[in-house]
Amino acid sequence: METRSDSPRWLIDFQCPRCAGNVCLEETERIFTCAWCRVKLCLGSRGPLECYIPAPPGPGENVLYVPYWRLKGMVFTCTAGSIHSGAVDLSHIALTAKTLPWSLGIQAQLTRLRFLAPGVAGTFFAPTLTIGQAIAGCEPNFKQLGVPPWTETALHRAWIGEQTSLLYYPLARRDGQIVDTLQDRVFESVGQWDARAPAAMQPDVQVRFYAATCPDCGVDLDGDRDTLVLTCRNCDRAWKRGSEGLEETPFYVVPDKTGEGQFGLPFWRIRVDVEGISLASFADYVRFCNLPRALTPAMAETPFFFWVPAFKVNSALFLTLIRRVTLFQWQGEFEQRLGGLKCHPVTLPAEESAESLKTALADLAVDKRTLLPGLEDLRIVTKEALLVYMPFRARGGELIHPQIPLGIQRKALQYGLNI
Repeated sequence: METRSDSPRWLIDFQCPRCAGNVCLEETERIFTCAWCRVKLCLGSRGPLECYIPAPPGPGENVLYVPYWRLKGMVFTCTAGSIHSGAVDLSHIALTAKTLPWSLGIQAQLTRLRFLAPGVAGTFFAPTLTIGQAIAGCEPNFKQLGVPPWTETALHRAWIGEQTSLLYYPLARRDGQIVDTLQDRVFESVGQWDARAPAAMQPDVQVRFYAATCPDCGVDLDGDRDTLVLTCRNCDRAWKRGSEGLEETPFYVVPDKTGEGQFGLPFWRIRVDVEGISLASFADYVRFCNLPRALTPAMAETPFFFWVPAFKVNSALFLTLIRRVTLFQWQGEFEQRLGGLKCHPVTLPAEESAESLKTALADLAVDKRTLLPGLEDLRIVTKEALLVYMPFRARGGELIHPQIPLGIQRKALQYGLNI
């Protein structure tokens, strides 16, 4: 439905597994159609996708590949005074090595990546820091640089929809020194490095490819780039992309009988239990938010659900959508057919969307002074999560839903595809 911008990105070069034609993907893409054989394939890996930057050719050099974590997503920070949000695109070293840069910066982005595979020449070092430890390491670095809101005390911080991968950066032993092969920087002596060098590993096969065709009827599925859910227009079924293949996933559609051209924006309808807060019914939600509505017996009997976008957008808009669509609280019947609905990509799994609920509660709460200090320890248990496509109507550069009422700039959706 939407397209991405042409801003510079990490790119991966490889050969199509079907025809051996040259293919180039952005690092976050997991679905592609080969320009040579026109076969549509999904890319899977059992763990984080692992790539490396090929070292420039050097006579007799022993190349050392050091792991860095790559992360893209949204981050929400709740402080005593407000809620801060933004997109993140960062890298952090996956080893404890104080002489090496903690971040790759942006200069390395000009190089091209390759998939890690057996037979690649060089010495590869296994990561010793988890992605969680790397994220924790980023926070004091940002604080030291004076980057807001990292300089403030966080009562709660949520990383939402992060896409993670491992990137191996090339160093080399040269004239008794450990040298950056791309930028010719000297980090330390070989003797110092060898005294505390981490364990080396043998590259293993991580990437596999499988056809993006409906397992039921064999038709090409709709969906590309990095969508998590591909749809079949022939048999009205949806398939979740996994590391090993496709598995069927249920979906629902809010009916709209107007007959106008419609775009389906995906939401997760989530039912939760919140420790210490009653949110079982819509009446509970009205009381929690102190909404100007008269409570009725029907509200007390109506089950309450959070409606969270299943796609990435500007983080401030993300919270706005939770507020508005949750307040709308669709209670009608659902359909299970797509018809002519054009579907926006699903780029947030239900688990990631649920991680935003603490921030959403902080945004909705009237008595923030009471809620915020205990927000980090608040326990939220997801009871149910349904994927629902909500139809919006196109009006120029905007998508609108007249019943909510709500309008979303299509450029905002395009921006979200680049997060």
